[in-house]
Amino acid sequence: VRAPVCGLAAMKVTLRFEEAEDTERHMTLRLTLPKKYQSGPTKDVVKLFVDHYNKKHTENPLDASSLHLKVVGGNHLDLDAKLEDFVAAGDECYLLGGDFTPSSAPAKRPAAVASAAPPTPKPATDAAKAGKVRCKRFGCNKYFDPQGEPQECVHHKAPPIFHETAKWWSCCPDRKAYDWEEFMRIPGCQKSTCSATPEGQEGKRFLGGHDLRGDNAPVRLDADAPKDPRHKLDELRRGVIAVGVDGALFEKVWGKLAAEMDGDIEKVCGVFQARFSHL
Repeated sequence: VRAPVCGLAAMKVTLRFEEAEDTERHMTLRLTLPKKYQSGPTKDVVKLFVDHYNKKHTENPLDASSLHLKVVGGNHLDLDAKLEDFVAAGDECYLLGGDFTPSSAPAKRPAAVASAAPPTPKPATDAAKAGKVRCKRFGCNKYFDPQGEPQECVHHKAPPIFHETAKWWSCCPDRKAYDWEEFMRIPGCQKSTCSATPEGQEGKRFLGGHDLRGDNAPVRLDADAPKDPRHKLDELRRGVIAVGVDGALFEKVWGKLAAEMDGDIEKVCGVFQARFSHL
């Protein structure tokens, strides 16, 4: 969805709302904000988004006073904070609800795109050199001595999900984060002892958007029915990865196309088909 706003000295930003469980109620707006919004409070931008959203979702309207902006890779913003003190051109923000601690210090940053994949592992630490190993339970990552006393471990039961810029643990779907540090602060839901070979974790170490589509795709009972578009995307994803395309990049591209086409996955498949047909 695109909703351009004209003006001088404009700032381009992307706003996303994904709080609703029903993906049909999600929305992405790419806005060009004039100077009055840049120098004004963030609540004006929230209201701008909500007014546009409510015109389309009249049956499930949003309350602007209950939402705030969260910069991807940055701060939760108070409704009275000046937008230009915290948001740079090209930034991406989520509209979130619930209580939060707003940032008190301006932190304008160069625009950056947050990666959905985990960061590159750091070199071995002194703990590793001392004979300790890293716990492999989901979300722990502490070092422990496998020959020593059992070390208490607070961890997650199931692997994390990285979908576009959102990150959450599949066992704790109500706690989503939009940057890596915030994601790693989500507390574990299980207690046991650290282990380098935990049982039940032989599968994937993290899940992505294609896993979500596979879990939620409807099952066809008629064998001759057209292939579900989600399955088409899964097959295309495997193909482009096989020729060297980054899987996270593919997730980002198809996610943007889906937002522009109001969630119609069949139309997204049609776009890919048309692009390859004209090569």
